[in-house]
Amino acid sequence: MARLGISVYPEHDSMENIKKYIDLAADHGFKRIFSCLLSVTDKSGDEIREEFRELNDYAHEKGMEVIYDVAPAVLKHIGVEWNDLSFFKDMGADGIRLDEGFDGMKESLMTCNPEGLKIEVNASFGNGYIDNICSHHPDRSKLTTCHNFYPQRYSGLSLKHFRKCNEDIK
Repeated sequence: MARLGISVYPEHDSMENIKKYIDLAADHGFKRIFSCLLSVTDKSGDEIREEFRELNDYAHEKGMEVIYDVAPAVLKHIGVEWNDLSFFKDMGADGIRLDEGFDGMKESLMTCNPEGLKIEVNASFGNGYIDNICSHHPDRSKLTTCHNFYPQRYSGLSLKHFRKCNEDIK
């Protein structure tokens, strides 16, 4: 199911401006916020949890869900183990997107997290990654995909690769 969403990067803008952007997006029917923890390397886990909690709470007031882009190195930096995602629930996230994955089994097990978080995987690999995860019987109601994107000109996927990945996922 495709939904409209926006990306926000608190390390690049003020919370006041981000809230205005969320207001505008919510007024136009957007239901999803994507944010990235890959580039937040100068803050501790506690600082990240506090700063992003404000954003998440505001987004939820506007009827939006928030997913954070992470990778194994990010989890290590903030002191989170793949099998304990309570950090993200505590900060008010609705899920995490694995920009880089583990081994397929871990991603599958992550979909059974007691916090009920969505586990979103990178749909742009085109290498059997999602088939590998599905071979380990994940909770498919908690498993979603999202393609790589960079909010910069000329950095998107080729249409051919995008279509191939989507066919593989289907």
